[in-house]
Amino acid sequence: MYPSFLNAEQQEQFERKGYVLFPSLLNANEVDTLASLFAKHQNEYNGFFATTHFSKDVAYKKLVHDTITQVVFPKAAPHLNNFTSLFANFMIKNPDAQNAMDLHADWCYIDEAAYHTVSIWVPLIDVNEENGCLGIIEGSHKVTNAIRGPLIRQTHRIHEPQWIKKYGKLLPMKAGDAIFYNHALLHYSPPNKTKTVRPAINLSVAPAAAPVIHYCMPEGSKEIEVYSVPNTDFFIHYNHFQKPETNTLVKTLPSSAVPYMDERMKWFGLKRFFSRL
Repeated sequence: MYPSFLNAEQQEQFERKGYVLFPSLLNANEVDTLASLFAKHQNEYNGFFATTHFSKDVAYKKLVHDTITQVVFPKAAPHLNNFTSLFANFMIKNPDAQNAMDLHADWCYIDEAAYHTVSIWVPLIDVNEENGCLGIIEGSHKVTNAIRGPLIRQTHRIHEPQWIKKYGKLLPMKAGDAIFYNHALLHYSPPNKTKTVRPAINLSVAPAAAPVIHYCMPEGSKEIEVYSVPNTDFFIHYNHFQKPETNTLVKTLPSSAVPYMDERMKWFGLKRFFSRL
């Protein structure tokens, strides 16, 4: 397996837990640069959760991607083993005391039998349980499916609240702190119970040598579609949940190619239990 981190200790934690924390990855000026860009276009973000990826304004999506990449990637790259930027977003939780972000793993971008991709998540304000900090299930990247993407179901959903209660871990962070997590790691966030919006950024990165792919099940489709991704414009132009407007379809797969992971989570829980004896 291609190592993601240059530091052996960080690589070991990434393999075991699925994430590594980097306090103060961004300084105050860098946080302000990103927060100012968000504030100028705050009306783009509606609902309890919103991301730049949902926008239909391609020019704005590119501006966000370019700005976040220019600010964050130079601070992240020295920790990683020859990675490149895929795409970047603002991740926004508006005040809403009732709605949490459900447990999920992010999309798959490469062949995870050979490589891992990394999500770099940085809050632009201090975050905690009250305003929707990130929560993770340590080690869950070892049991999630290697085919993930829009509308590709991974679980029966009914057990997810129990998994959060049993295994979830919230991660309070300061503005500018970062978590580098495996895209296969299960994560979630509680509701934003405050009266202030919670802005964060997410930069997805991948090994430069890894061919990038995209799995999806477009609305109305009964098959999983697999696309090759020639460059970052693919994601900037991609309309969430729809068929990609590209001629790079590689193949289709039956939906049965992605079995629900509920049974694997039972074994995950048993392994955690016995490892503590």
